[in-house]
Amino acid sequence: MKQEFTIDISEGAKSALEALQILTDLDPNEGFHASNDLRPPLGIYNTSISRICDKLTKCCIKLEAYFKSSIKVDDLRRKDELREEVIDYLELALYAAAEHVDDVALIAKGFFPDKKKYKSSKPARQLENTVKKHKGLISASINAIKHHQARLRLYSLEILHGDTPHCLHGYFIEGVHDGVVGPNKIFHDNQRQVFSITSLMWEILCFVLNASRQLKTFLEVVTTSKPNESLKCNGVFTKAVIAAARLPLYSFDEIHPFSETRVIVMCSDGKNSLLDSRIYGSITNKWTSSDKMAFFQNSCGYAGDGVTKSFRMVKPIAVRLQHWT
Repeated sequence: MKQEFTIDISEGAKSALEALQILTDLDPNEGFHASNDLRPPLGIYNTSISRICDKLTKCCIKLEAYFKSSIKVDDLRRKDELREEVIDYLELALYAAAEHVDDVALIAKGFFPDKKKYKSSKPARQLENTVKKHKGLISASINAIKHHQARLRLYSLEILHGDTPHCLHGYFIEGVHDGVVGPNKIFHDNQRQVFSITSLMWEILCFVLNASRQLKTFLEVVTTSKPNESLKCNGVFTKAVIAAARLPLYSFDEIHPFSETRVIVMCSDGKNSLLDSRIYGSITNKWTSSDKMAFFQNSCGYAGDGVTKSFRMVKPIAVRLQHWT
């Protein structure tokens, strides 16, 4: 069953992070965190969320600038510094999201006196299994980068949708096979060559939301606290959602995270100017219903290493425009 989350970006709106609603009213002395030299659960959670959202927001800001810099591949080839900044923050956002897995586990482990009790707990196993399910793409990306000396590379494709010219940006994880540099063979296959960067931003946000919901379920079982339904928005998370919603919504060869998680972004006070980037395909400038699509120049962002001479050209198998509902 598809999970659904409503994120109200209005000032003073209810927080969409459901675990935060219960962690805020949790007695900091409940559990065994202090005796294990750990931060209180709320401290662990806030630190982890802040790390993810800071990196993701900065990545989205750099990516928005990249979208706005040009819709022509030839022009974008000269944007070396901006392109490298997008890649750097993309990697940092992935690492922060991967660390969130450990942080959620750390919160849970602190409610048990020892490892044996934790391992035998059914709620703890359910939490671990659910988080593992939603971390798939994130963990696979990090493993490919860490263990195969790989880097993220950008891919850009000029399109014409209806009467509107545009340029979509994706990424792939670089690898080497038989002396040829191309998409990492472990992470990519012939049907999954290029992934959308904006899709990855929502992959991370949906992971945070789903992990938060499952952490809340766990906490309701192992603690005496009840959710604080009046808790206001977490500022850093809202900022990250706004930054992501300002970007076009589309996918390449990956399954878009909205296929499994429905996200409703709203502004109950009507002040939605923060969402307006004027970029075609973003939440306030949605794709038209046109079914006409043409493809033009594309670019793979390889970087030379001074030795390798063979590079494999990549291109997505599919381009899908995701519509806000």
